Amino acid sequence: MSDSPVESHAAMIRRIRRAKVDTSYLYDSERLLDEKIEFLAKNCSRVLDFGRSSRERFERFHEGQAITCDINQYDDYPDVIDDLCDVRALEWGGFDGIVCMAILEHVYAPHLAVDNLHRLLEDGGHCLVYAPFLWRYHGAADPSYLDYFRFSRDGLAYLFRDFSEVTIYPFRGRFSTLLNLTDFWKPKVEKRFGQGVNRFVDRVLGRLLRDREQVRQASGYFLWARK
Repeated sequence: MSDSPVESHAAMIRRIRRAKVDTSYLYDSERLLDEKIEFLAKNCSRVLDFGRSSRERFERFHEGQAITCDINQYDDYPDVIDDLCDVRALEWGGFDGIVCMAILEHVYAPHLAVDNLHRLLEDGGHCLVYAPFLWRYHGAADPSYLDYFRFSRDGLAYLFRDFSEVTIYPFRGRFSTLLNLTDFWKPKVEKRFGQGVNRFVDRVLGRLLRDREQVRQASGYFLWARK
């Protein structure tokens, strides 16, 4: 006899709540990225980087250790052209590390994309992800890529429910997230004064407004998952 809808829902909630939430990098995303990319560079033999989303940190991988993948061809990358939602060229289980940051909002079927991230990883492999929650539209003007989705903490925990270990790292608090939606905050304030200014804004306004739920209204979430 199958479970009732109430029982099935409760079981799903238990799976989602297995994901850990770590707020220690709320205002220090650079340190988080340094640590995770360094882990992949030191411990993985075959890394797949979607959209070359490791950016300048890609240079930390030694020659032949990492390959890039994108659905579009650009001047200097990718090594492989493929669709994360409909993988045809990449090898299942062929990677022990994956970088996929600011990619999931641009795919048309994120549930299929995450399932494929899981299939592309070998057992015990690690995946570094970033997905926005409260962020403005940023599709390409051409449009070579579009902007489809945003992800809450619960939504990410659900999408990555089949991974054995998941840790979610919120980025920015409620009020600094709102300021970051403006055109001036990140280029003119945050880049000049560092992410510490976000901590100050969230702390002061949080106390004034008695807001204790900062991390539920983040700009986005980094996620570290192990298959």
